[in-house]
Amino acid sequence: MDRLFNSHWFVRVIAFFVALMLFAMVNQDNLGNQPSVLPTISNSSYTLEEVELQVNYNEDEFVLTDAPSTVQINLSGSRSALAYFQMMRPAYEVFVDATELEEGTHRAQIQYRGFPSELSVSVTPTTANIELQEIQTSSFPVQVDLINTDNVEEGYTVGTPIVTPINVDVTNAREWLSYVESAKVFVDMDGADGTVEDEYPVHIYNSDGLELEMDSNPNFVSVRVPVTSPNKMVPVNIKRTGKLKAGLSIENIELEPGDVTVYGPSDYIENLESLGGVEIDLSKIDESTTVELEIPVPEGAERVEPESISVDVTVGEEEERELSSVPLTIMGTSDDKTAVFQTEQPALINVTAFGTEDQLNRMSTSDFQAYVDISEASAGNKELPIEFNGPQNIRFETEDSDALLTITDESE
Repeated sequence: MDRLFNSHWFVRVIAFFVALMLFAMVNQDNLGNQPSVLPTISNSSYTLEEVELQVNYNEDEFVLTDAPSTVQINLSGSRSALAYFQMMRPAYEVFVDATELEEGTHRAQIQYRGFPSELSVSVTPTTANIELQEIQTSSFPVQVDLINTDNVEEGYTVGTPIVTPINVDVTNAREWLSYVESAKVFVDMDGADGTVEDEYPVHIYNSDGLELEMDSNPNFVSVRVPVTSPNKMVPVNIKRTGKLKAGLSIENIELEPGDVTVYGPSDYIENLESLGGVEIDLSKIDESTTVELEIPVPEGAERVEPESISVDVTVGEEEERELSSVPLTIMGTSDDKTAVFQTEQPALINVTAFGTEDQLNRMSTSDFQAYVDISEASAGNKELPIEFNGPQNIRFETEDSDALLTITDESE
């Protein structure tokens, strides 16, 4: 058998008969009335169901609101031509040419192209009712629906969403556009512990809350949802460093704002009463002025708002006032720890107060206190500094800056 297939004459005979059969199939209609070694093949028909109907129209000005989606195609011709069509499936098109039609309802002829010329083609139906509507564009504000807001981290607060752009355009047929009620985006807040920011798709809805198959311009918008940690508003304590130039005194220091908002974990915020760490250097001030001071973020906090405050400093000419027979108080005593002044230490002292004339005139003896703090001192005869509690913008001096005491501590 291998020798037979390797024979050139055998291959040539087989090729001849294959070519003869193909020639007969293609030309069988012409050979039908002539003597032939092959049987005659008669005409037949073939039906194409649900063939897509293409409507060509001016898409820049109109929207196709009504048209049949499919038609039926009937093909007739020789069986060989039909067989060839079924086997090769050539590209064909069934369409309505509506490029010259204006807005309204029209009855248009259905056309076709791309079918083999050997086949007869008929379309059912032969015409199509189509409707064109003028394109219109309307603008709609974007609504943000926040979902799972109950699932943000404990203690965190969800703020008002910020959308960019705030409006989107919807372009469609006039009638369909009238059904649009809203444009929405949905933001999932599940587990959020900080600001949520991303691009989200826009959905179009009618008045019944049903989503419409319409696109917007743009299709995506940027949404930023602030999520703030636990926070507390507390006053700012200003620490004064340095000394004013000789002859000047502080008349008033005013903070704007006087309170700031501190953000951080709940356990930190609950125990926070004031914010320190803000310093003003008095040595750099030689006249009434306004100083901008940055607010440091204390350890344990996340952030502080605002990040800086304005400090209005009013200075005036320094005056002095002599205060006689001021009681000297001992502070820091307890059941075990007591103290008495030594015999050479008077319990009443003379004090000089320095400040502006207005500050001194408004001060009374009940506004300040001279004292000695023994809380950190050990038992025995001690010489401890005299300190003062009084108006913040007034400083106090005594002739002797230290007091002599004898301290007894029974716990030692």
